[in-house]
Amino acid sequence: MGWQQGIMKYINYNIEDFITDEYFQKWVLDSDAMCDNFWQNWLNDYPERQGLVEEARRFVLLLNAQEETLPEQDFNAMWRNIIERRTDAAGYVAEKRKSNGKVFLRAAAVLVGLMATTLAVYFMGQSNTAVTETPAQITLELEDGTIKVLDEMSSDVVIRSEAGVVKQEKNVLKYEGGHSSDEVVKYNQLTVPYGKKFEVALSDGSHVYLNSGSKLKYPAHFIAGEPRNVYLDGEAYFSVEKDSERPFTVITDDMKTRVLGTEFNVSSYKNENNTSTVLVEGSVLVYNSQEEPTEATVRLEPGQRAVFENNEIAVGQVNVEKYIAWKEGKLFFVDDPFTLILKELERNFNIEIENRYKALGDKKFTGTFDEESLDQILRVCSEHTPFQYERQDDKIVIREVNNNSK
Repeated sequence: MGWQQGIMKYINYNIEDFITDEYFQKWVLDSDAMCDNFWQNWLNDYPERQGLVEEARRFVLLLNAQEETLPEQDFNAMWRNIIERRTDAAGYVAEKRKSNGKVFLRAAAVLVGLMATTLAVYFMGQSNTAVTETPAQITLELEDGTIKVLDEMSSDVVIRSEAGVVKQEKNVLKYEGGHSSDEVVKYNQLTVPYGKKFEVALSDGSHVYLNSGSKLKYPAHFIAGEPRNVYLDGEAYFSVEKDSERPFTVITDDMKTRVLGTEFNVSSYKNENNTSTVLVEGSVLVYNSQEEPTEATVRLEPGQRAVFENNEIAVGQVNVEKYIAWKEGKLFFVDDPFTLILKELERNFNIEIENRYKALGDKKFTGTFDEESLDQILRVCSEHTPFQYERQDDKIVIREVNNNSK
């Protein structure tokens, strides 16, 4: 297919035209370098068509997944395939179909016959199945109670005072300026809702990456000679600026993590009753929030994870990548129960998920996702233990197959 021919053919396409076009289907289900290059160049020339093309692409994937069920097989092997080959559920189906000599969906005539009903149902359901509605907002609460809303696509000065300047550079908030002359610490609180992530560069040069559904309370300016204490509800990755005279302490409801300068991850969501610290490099002390460090205080080494359980701190060696993959926008699961996975999905996609298939909650999964949608992730999981899911009001409900109980 020539480039000029493609321009003339696709420039006025509507969504039905894209869905029934075999070359478009090939790009979605079984692309090669030439096909991918054509469509990427076409989208670069017509960026205003990106939304329409993405809708058509999702519909092709949906039809392809519904048309053929994956064969039964060992689920761990399939998830390793996801890790190694970065294929999503629809891509896996397409590969299987190709091996049977059927690269594309059914003939366009058949799709057109289904279009009146299936397409209408799909788009009527879009408002019910979208994983986000009105986006929740990132907010900064100042010491006087003032609330500032932060748009992660903007760059501007948020605060200007004698103590310094607070600038926003898209998804990073930066505190710049000298030390405050205040004798009392004045705190700011950064709140990151479900479905978003944000970063803050503190006045001492330390950098904090906040995961979805997290709150960080911290001094607007650290006072000379005083400890550097911050308060976390949620999950954050800390890269702490070294200061031998002022230890840096992350305080949660259950556990404190104290350092002089290092990199580590702390997870402590109040609504999940789960507190842990994973050390990436350097050394940290971990101890009960109601205590102060002693000679017996637990000291972590790189690659170790401390977990607060039953009022005690347990330490073990872990795969660090699993606990910090979220910082790179990935979901990384290693032998995790489905119940925990659902919590991760709720935070990442900003949606409530209710599991009414109780036996599914304890089943464990291993694998990683990068750019996959919530629908694709749930579809892959359902190949391990079949289940149904649907959007009800403002949440997704998971049920056992053929279970019609409410």
